Amino acid sequence: MVSESLKQRITDFLIKYPPFSYIEEEDLLKLASLSKIKVLNAKEFVFHEGENPPEEFYVINQGSIHLLIEETREIIEVLEEGDLFGIAALLANRLYIFSAQAYEDTILYVIPFHIFKEYIHKYPRVLRYFSSGFSPGMHHYKKKNISLQDQYLRSLSQHDEVLELKITKNVITCSPETEIRELAKIMKEKNIGSIIIINEKNYPVGIITDSDLRKKVATGDFPVTAKAKEIMTSPVFTMSPNINATEAIIQMMKKNIRHLVLTEDGTSNSPLYGIVSEHDVLVLHGNNPAVLVKEIQNTNETKRLSFIRNRAEQLLKDYIEQEVSIQFIANTITEINDALIEKAIELSIIKLEKEGLRKPDISFAWLSLGSEGRKEQMLRTDQDNAIIYEDPEDNKDLIADYFLKLGREVNQILMECGFKECPANIMARNPQWCQPISKWKEYFKKWIEIPDEKNVMHTTIFFDFRVAYGDENLAKELRQYIYNIKNSLFIGLLAKQAISNPPPLNFFRNLIVERSGEHKNEFDLKARCMMPIIDAARVLCLDYEILELQSTIERYNKLMELDSKNKEIYQEAIESFSIYLRFRTMQGLKHGDSGRYIKPEELSKLDRQLLRNTFHTIESIQKILSVKYQLDFIR
Repeated sequence: MVSESLKQRITDFLIKYPPFSYIEEEDLLKLASLSKIKVLNAKEFVFHEGENPPEEFYVINQGSIHLLIEETREIIEVLEEGDLFGIAALLANRLYIFSAQAYEDTILYVIPFHIFKEYIHKYPRVLRYFSSGFSPGMHHYKKKNISLQDQYLRSLSQHDEVLELKITKNVITCSPETEIRELAKIMKEKNIGSIIIINEKNYPVGIITDSDLRKKVATGDFPVTAKAKEIMTSPVFTMSPNINATEAIIQMMKKNIRHLVLTEDGTSNSPLYGIVSEHDVLVLHGNNPAVLVKEIQNTNETKRLSFIRNRAEQLLKDYIEQEVSIQFIANTITEINDALIEKAIELSIIKLEKEGLRKPDISFAWLSLGSEGRKEQMLRTDQDNAIIYEDPEDNKDLIADYFLKLGREVNQILMECGFKECPANIMARNPQWCQPISKWKEYFKKWIEIPDEKNVMHTTIFFDFRVAYGDENLAKELRQYIYNIKNSLFIGLLAKQAISNPPPLNFFRNLIVERSGEHKNEFDLKARCMMPIIDAARVLCLDYEILELQSTIERYNKLMELDSKNKEIYQEAIESFSIYLRFRTMQGLKHGDSGRYIKPEELSKLDRQLLRNTFHTIESIQKILSVKYQLDFIR
């Protein structure tokens, strides 16, 4: 047992460093009371690869440790004060896969694993620290395909908070032949806001809400003697009972509905399982994004839109602080932004009509590009958008002029809501990016057949297009055209561009910073970390002809299905990209900017460790591209 003074000294030291900083002081004192001190001379080994780990691990109090492969003397990690090591082997229930040697005279705290293991169960942030690969050496176990066998680490892909959803299983139903008068009585007696219409097989065929009764019956459009089938909303949007609260919110926003009907297999051709109402979700989430979306849909004032979008920024901060899943946050913000774009377009069409300009009777679509096209624009950075419309048979100049004016109006509203102008003017107000589909095909044909530096730059922006409003068929036609004309030379050059930024550490394991300009001595998180992973996913999916997916995480999930040999690397790419996206969002919210450029001296111990331990993923992804496309032979 250590003395009281030493116990307090160990505790005061540990509490400064993650993951111990996530543990309450009372528990840390207990851990410290069972810890030991180990003093090492320079070059002395703590343990050797191939040894069986004892039930303890180590934290550096003073000095430094090299994790290395003894045979080749390859240094795996250089560890400093506050770093812990030796725990990855315990979590994986395996022998040490590398050795630990003191680089200089070093003092270690030896921590009992059996006590600490309890804290991994007790404190979710401690679990998150290890499951995200923050611990030194952890990713080397993944590279060797060694699984972390403990049950609490198997939750790697689900470690973010997912709120448990309340499902009403005792659903009130009626048949399609039930009279409205009768079903209204049932709804009143049961104090419910909706009733599900089922057939003889208990399959849901429709839904009637109190809103339907007000709009269709109370107005006199239908008599109370009419049948349920005459006023029900059909078909019903159904989902699987396995849905969680975050998925429910996204679907309610996307479909603009207030109830989710759950069936045994998730389709309308299976028996009814339960129902989830908007109220159930609101109770769980409080400041609910669905409310913001509805407010956007119901307002007709640009100033009001700006106010609502500011509240969405607060929602983003809340979600980041609560450590909600970054993919859920991205999907939520995307739905809010899409609702804003849709409303901006509707208001602009009305304004142009008042000015005597009617919308042409042809289909069109508003394309979100770049990060918004990938559903990854967390912060209100600059706009990247365009308009595509059906080729007109006549009045071509008038139609072009209309859509250009529409683009200007929408861009202006978005700027008033906090989205900045694109420095390169890649916006729908620019005549170059407001064109019929035939012109867009010409653009892509030129970019693919003449892949110079400027054209490759355009492809990295425009290949990530997504319809935020309008006719999805125009986008489908354009995507199909792109995949029909792509060629191996273009794919290779695109891959070459994707590996142009090497892993972000220099020889001395320092972050590679900008050498000149406005951001001199700052670290470019977007260019150095995010874009290599984004670009690789785009190239691979283009090659595999994956048409329907835009987001980086969705793309890697699909690649895991198609290329099982590299499944582990794609999973690491998802994890690393999620970390970068969260980190950039946090930096942007903290400094009131895009979060792209970071001052290395301002990074905390955890931040440096978090970033450093993900850089190997960039190297692995770039190696896949180099081998697959033989990039050493492409000039």
